[in-house]
Amino acid sequence: MTFAGDLLLRLATDGRLVLEPAEADRVIAELERTLEEVTGRLRVVDLLRGTSLPALRRVHPELEQAVVDAVFDEQVTDGGLRRALDELPKYIEALRKAGKPESPAGP
Repeated sequence: MTFAGDLLLRLATDGRLVLEPAEADRVIAELERTLEEVTGRLRVVDLLRGTSLPALRRVHPELEQAVVDAVFDEQVTDGGLRRALDELPKYIEALRKAGKPESPAGP
């Protein structure tokens, strides 16, 4: 999984990444939902690390599939969910900068 948070931030800071405010707000909202989902999945992985599926099935059978999915995602992305947790806030910050209307040139 490849991320480009630092690049997006640099482009937005330099004024080379520019979005209409409404479009930036829409994408930011989607990224914030994605960040919440990633955070939730990693919490599940971290909270239940070391817990066996049979034990989980006995205590919380309704969570079994969510745990399996979260662990699987983290394993197949080789830590990509944790990297996403670091990178998504950079994307959000870049889009906030990119969606701000340009200020008029000073005197």
